[in-house]
Amino acid sequence: MGKFDAVIEKHTNLGVHANNIEYAISAIKDGVRREYILETLTADYRGMTSQQATALLEDLYARAGGEFKQESRAGYLYGIFLLLIGFGASFYIFYVMRYGGKLSLVMIVCAIGGIIGGIGYILSAILGTHREEDSPF
Repeated sequence: MGKFDAVIEKHTNLGVHANNIEYAISAIKDGVRREYILETLTADYRGMTSQQATALLEDLYARAGGEFKQESRAGYLYGIFLLLIGFGASFYIFYVMRYGGKLSLVMIVCAIGGIIGGIGYILSAILGTHREEDSPF
């Protein structure tokens, strides 16, 4: 836990139990949402106040590289998938135009939609607007 040692020491000196800190670190590494971590840390059996839990999470997120570091994966995956479809259809259109053949409207729509959709998904993931809302983790 090398990069979290300073945070562990700081919050242990402030009276936070080591089990709570270890739980928060593992939850952050697993990509659990902030609300779920706060809810668990402030539960009766953990014994932390909301202020302690928030301060702990702020310090841990600062060390881990940000709160939403792992939440944009699906945006990148969908974007790459759509770009592959778009570039594949574009290559087919190029091949048909170069060597002759029958060009269908479906391929043109796939090429344009795939490229625009793929770039849109990737940009939304970079900007942080794409989040997986269904899963708690």
